[in-house]
Amino acid sequence: MKILSYNINKCTQAKIDHVLSMGADIMVLPECARYDEIRLPQGYSMEWIGDNSVAWKGLGVIWNIQHEVVIAPWYNSEHIYILPLIVDRRFLLFATWPTKVQGRKKSYPQILLDALKDYEQYIRNFPTLICGDFNCYVGQSGVSKSTGTFEQCIDFLKGLNLYSLYHERTGEEFGKESRATYYHQFKENMPFFIDFAFTNIQTFAYEIGKWDKTESDHCPQMMVF
Repeated sequence: MKILSYNINKCTQAKIDHVLSMGADIMVLPECARYDEIRLPQGYSMEWIGDNSVAWKGLGVIWNIQHEVVIAPWYNSEHIYILPLIVDRRFLLFATWPTKVQGRKKSYPQILLDALKDYEQYIRNFPTLICGDFNCYVGQSGVSKSTGTFEQCIDFLKGLNLYSLYHERTGEEFGKESRATYYHQFKENMPFFIDFAFTNIQTFAYEIGKWDKTESDHCPQMMVF
């Protein structure tokens, strides 16, 4: 099974077509457009959550209907942009895009950590993949240890025996990555590593794709299980 994680930045039909051409069975797509804004070919289905007032900016998950993908019955909509899915009745997939919601004064790491703690019992007891655009990095400004830092998120995931595919395979430290997954404002001199895949599932292959600035300010990640 191939799973793609890719923030496609201001989704268009052309970008959806490009993502579909990459051959993944399941696609986790931050900044994906609403159902009514795009067309999927026969044989694919989709879930979407987000702010309906911004048609191109939600969290979408598209999959080949040869696989069974359903929203977990214990999904808590308080964590609107972290969507737990049950795949083929075999493992949990958390499509992840911590996003600030109007009226809630939480940092990105706090949003993520609150959701992880809420879903801890499920993550602890089932094969799990958590992937997407985390909007988080080590040393992030404007965060508080009392509410949650990304370092605390990493430690929490380690405590649940989930490891970062990139860091496990490269041996690099968090915050000292030799690759980037995001180029702020499309600038090559402003690289960040904010797209992650944490799992406790044996993985056959993992790759960060090349940055294509005509498609997005992020790089795609492909995982093969």
